[in-house]
Amino acid sequence: MKALLRIEDLVLLILLQVYSAQTEQITLIVPNDPVAAQVGENVLLPCQLSPNVSAVQLEVKWLKRDDSQLIHTYVNGADLEGKHSPGYRGRTRLFKEELGTGNVSLQLSNVKVSDKGIYECYVVSSTWFTDSQINLKVTGLGSSPRITLLGRQDSDVSLLCESEGWFPKPELHWRNVKDADLTGRAVLTEKQGTGGLFTLQSALQISQREADGIICLIRQGEEKRILQTRVHISGEFFTLVSSSWKSFSVFFIVFLVLVGLCIPVAVYYSRKKINETVELAKRDLKTECDDLRKQIKDTGHLLKSEWEKLQENSVAVTLDPDTAHCCLTVSEDGKRVRNEMTEQDVPDNKQRFDEYYFVLGREGFTSGRHYWEVDVGDRDSWKLGVTYESAERKGHFDLNPSEGYWVIQLRSGGVLCALNVPLLKNLQKVGVYLDYEEGKVSFYRVEDYFHIHTFTDKFSGKLYPFFDPGTGGMDLVILSTIKDGSNNSAQPKADHASIPV
Repeated sequence: MKALLRIEDLVLLILLQVYSAQTEQITLIVPNDPVAAQVGENVLLPCQLSPNVSAVQLEVKWLKRDDSQLIHTYVNGADLEGKHSPGYRGRTRLFKEELGTGNVSLQLSNVKVSDKGIYECYVVSSTWFTDSQINLKVTGLGSSPRITLLGRQDSDVSLLCESEGWFPKPELHWRNVKDADLTGRAVLTEKQGTGGLFTLQSALQISQREADGIICLIRQGEEKRILQTRVHISGEFFTLVSSSWKSFSVFFIVFLVLVGLCIPVAVYYSRKKINETVELAKRDLKTECDDLRKQIKDTGHLLKSEWEKLQENSVAVTLDPDTAHCCLTVSEDGKRVRNEMTEQDVPDNKQRFDEYYFVLGREGFTSGRHYWEVDVGDRDSWKLGVTYESAERKGHFDLNPSEGYWVIQLRSGGVLCALNVPLLKNLQKVGVYLDYEEGKVSFYRVEDYFHIHTFTDKFSGKLYPFFDPGTGGMDLVILSTIKDGSNNSAQPKADHASIPV
C-alpha cells in the first residue's frame, strides 16, 4: 500500500512539473525602451501574449504602478468601467477585435503630464497569470519664444522673452549674433500650471552696441529640441527715444559736422549701412527658413517642393482583371475595384488570386522611380503596396517581405499597420512611392504630405502595384496624378532627385 502511494505521488509531481513548464511558456511581449507621447495626443501601450493565445475569455488588467491606480479592467468580454481610476475613465480602450490573437495593447487618449510613469499589464486565467511593465515618457513641445520690447531704462532697452506649454522644463538662453551667452544677465521666472506644463519668462537689458541682433532660444531634453526667435533693434531707435540732453547734443554736433564737411561720405556710408542691413535681414530670414524646414521634416511631413518632386515620378496605373479574385469587380477603365462579396463567373488562371480579395496592376517595374495615389475613402479595411511577379497567389500566405509582399493595411477598427506595427489613423488618400534602385517602398498621407512608413529591401524581380478594397462594398479608386505635359513613362528621368523618407 505504501509503494502504491509513492508511485501516485511521483505521477502527481511529474504532472505538476509539466503544468508549471506549460504556464511558464506564456509571457507578455512589451517594448524594452520607453514609449514616447506628446501632451494632448493618443498613445498605444503595446502588449502581446506569446504564444498568441486568445485573451477573449481571460481577465486583463492595466495598472499605473507609480500611484497604484487601476486604469482598465476587462473580464469575460466586458470592460468594468466602474473600477477605473477617475482620472482615466473614458480615456482607455482595448482592441477587442485583436484579443483573439493575444493582442492586449491599451490605447490611452488625450495624454496628460500626469500620465508619465510605469504601467503594468496583467493577464489572468483560472490556472495561470503573467504580467509585464511599460515605461511611458510624456513630453510637451511648447510655443516658439516671443520677444517683447518693454521700454527704456537710461541708455539701455529692456526685452522680455516668453514661451509656454513645455514639459519637462526646458532651458531658456539669450545670445547675441556673435554667439556670446547673455543668459547670466537675465531675470528668469518659471511657472508650472495645473496641467503640469511650464511657462518661462525672461527679462534682459541690452545696450545699443548689442542691439544688432539678439536671440532668445528654448532648448529641451536629450533630443535637444530647439526653438528660437531673433530681434534686431536699429541704432536710430536709441537716439530717437533718448531724453538725455547730453546724448542729443553729441548727436546734434556730429550731425552738423557731417552736414558741413562730409555730406558725400555720409551718403556713401548711409547706403553701405542700408545694404548691410538688407544682407543681415536676408541672412536672418534664411536661418529662420532653414529652422522651419527642419522642424517640418522632424514631424514627418514633406516640404511642398519635395512633394512636387515626388509627384514628377507619377505613372499611370490600371488594374489587371485577370489577376482579380472572383468576388472583385474591376471597372472598364481599370481605375476602380469593388468587393461584391459574391463570386463572379470568371475564368480561372494561374495569375488570379483564389483566396484573398486581391488584384494587381497591369504595369510592372524593374527599375526607376514610380508614384501613384489611391482614394481609400471611409472604408473599414484595405491593403496597398507592391509585390513580386513571382509571389504566391493561390491559397493562404503571409503578407510580408519574405513572401514578396510590401504592404500596409487598415484593419477592422481603424488601426493602420505595417508588419503588425500600429501606425496612424484618419487618412482618405494614400500615395505610394517605389524607388527600385534604392530598394524603398514608401507610403504617404496625401492630404498633408505626411510620411506614414517606408520598407527598405533589395529588389531582384519585376514588381507590380497591389490592391485590396476590403469588404465595405465601396469603390477603391486609383487617382490620376500625371499633369499635362509631364512624363507619363513607366521609367522616370534618371536625373530626378531622391525623395527623403
